[in-house]
Amino acid sequence: MSLTIERCTDPEVLVEPHREAIAEAYAGYFDTPFPSDETLRDEWRTLLDAGATVLLARLHGRPVGTVAARVVDGEGWLARLYVHPEAQGRGVGRALMAAALAVLREQGCRRANLWVLAVHQPAIEIYRHWGWRPADTEPHAPFGLPELRFCLPLTGA
Repeated sequence: MSLTIERCTDPEVLVEPHREAIAEAYAGYFDTPFPSDETLRDEWRTLLDAGATVLLARLHGRPVGTVAARVVDGEGWLARLYVHPEAQGRGVGRALMAAALAVLREQGCRRANLWVLAVHQPAIEIYRHWGWRPADTEPHAPFGLPELRFCLPLTGA
């Protein structure tokens, strides 16, 4: 398997794996249409403008996965961990997660956080498998469905 993880600042490259992953992962959960490619580009631009380190996974040269890591008030936050459906089950998500956590550790973070849709059980199961635990915070629902916050200590790892 030829898998590489690289930093990416080009929102255009990030759109395809993002679009394809959400189309499969969130099918049947939302009543509204999925975001347009321009909306997805804007999401990536916003993260990049906020200082996020955006990572892109390539499998045999093809963009297949994304994640953003950034520090907010001393806390590490991950967002947009997506893997193209055709690349799932090949370690892409785990490699992206490891690389993003390394970025947060390099920036001095002692804990990583992320939000996940409460209805997205496959994601919740894999985060738990990777050692993430639910935070003791109230769910929020910026997209209409409740999201749960998960945390992972970065010290001693």
